[in-house]
Amino acid sequence: MKGLSFAHRLELFGDAIALRLPDNSTISYLQLAKLADQYSSTLNKVVPKHSLLALRFSSTLSAVVAYLAALRCGKALLLLAPDLADRQTLALIERLHIAAVIRSSGEIQLSAYQHTAYKQKVRPDCALLLSTSGSSGSPKSVMLSLQNIEANARAICDYLPIESTDTAITALPLHYSYGLSVLNSHLCQGASILLTEAPLMSKEFWQQTRDFNITSLQGVPFSYQLYRQLRLERMPRPALRYLTQAGGKLNSSLTDYVQQLSSTLQKPVYLMYGQTEATARIAYLPPKLIQQYADCIGKPIPGGELLLRDPITKHLITADFTEGELCYRGPNVMLGYASCADDLTSTGVLTELSTGDLAERLPNGLYRIIGRLSRFLKIQGKRLQLDHLEQQLSVLTDPVCCTGNDELLVVAYTQQEPALTEQIQQVLREQLQLHPALYKLLQLDALPVLSNGKADYQALLQLAKESHDAG
Repeated sequence: MKGLSFAHRLELFGDAIALRLPDNSTISYLQLAKLADQYSSTLNKVVPKHSLLALRFSSTLSAVVAYLAALRCGKALLLLAPDLADRQTLALIERLHIAAVIRSSGEIQLSAYQHTAYKQKVRPDCALLLSTSGSSGSPKSVMLSLQNIEANARAICDYLPIESTDTAITALPLHYSYGLSVLNSHLCQGASILLTEAPLMSKEFWQQTRDFNITSLQGVPFSYQLYRQLRLERMPRPALRYLTQAGGKLNSSLTDYVQQLSSTLQKPVYLMYGQTEATARIAYLPPKLIQQYADCIGKPIPGGELLLRDPITKHLITADFTEGELCYRGPNVMLGYASCADDLTSTGVLTELSTGDLAERLPNGLYRIIGRLSRFLKIQGKRLQLDHLEQQLSVLTDPVCCTGNDELLVVAYTQQEPALTEQIQQVLREQLQLHPALYKLLQLDALPVLSNGKADYQALLQLAKESHDAG
């Protein structure tokens, strides 16, 4: 059993329920294995060996079967958002020479790259490709091996209290590494997962969490904003055992809410840190530390190692409270990136991942993220760290997003208090010494987010440009 990946040992859990569907029907592990093998047979017949497939990955039975079938029969699979625009899909087909696109229904659409003339020799250890953006239309994809996926699923099972009697729910998109890790880890443990496409804000979703006795809830920071709006702490959910959060750092207001939520519900909340480049998870904060260290990402997952390096010299940093780039080593580190078809034939293997995040280590061994290397602007010689600015402004308004370029800082918020605009301008003028021509404030009904719940900074830049052009 130890030598097999979770996708290859489904049948070992026999008649235990693997998938639950909103119509109250269920699929056992044995049935799921048979469905996956039947679909594998179809894939092997219609798609050339060593070619790349893509899957529009919705939270449906047919899509999950197609995903597991590809893993079981060794077909490299690129996961796409189910609603990805045709234009973006075609661009990916051209760039990566995708032989076929599998619809959420399981229907296989062959492309010109199925033919022998375009036969794509994808490296044999590449099982999965995940986009680095929430839209899954990114030209850069992360290549993962079956060993990467299995190692991360096992590590998650080691620190999360997932039991075979649990039922999770697809509260996050399955094409997104966090949502996918929920599916993988539960299948790894012989637990169940409810496949629902009901939106998080719908009555249907919350009725399902009650009717199906959902035992855990997952969320990115945006999800926890919604949980706060919905007053999750007042919803009686006796089956709920724990919650998890990842997908970005919580601002101070949401951190306070998560601490209160854990205390009120008397349920553990696992704050987690990860990157698609490490399959999903890199670090987690033990729930007992959440009241004191909620601003930390915690410690490395089982089998992993965190370290800090000087961003310029790359020398190892050993002193506590010393800022450096966070790096990670572990069996879940990706094979590499693929931006074009030629990248799929690479043979390199990464041993250490440079996360691009700036962090410090505390004397107790916990790590704290300070900012992001790429989240810097330099406006007229003034160096602005955007994550730090967001935290600073979140005292005045929450939520708030900061983005921009070296000519213009963009600050977006939703609160409509008349005095707020002047308060933000005061911070930018007096503390940052920025001339009004160097920043743009956007008061919006809602902040744009990607399908994975993270802030859509590109959309904000476009809104600022349109506002500037109109003005």
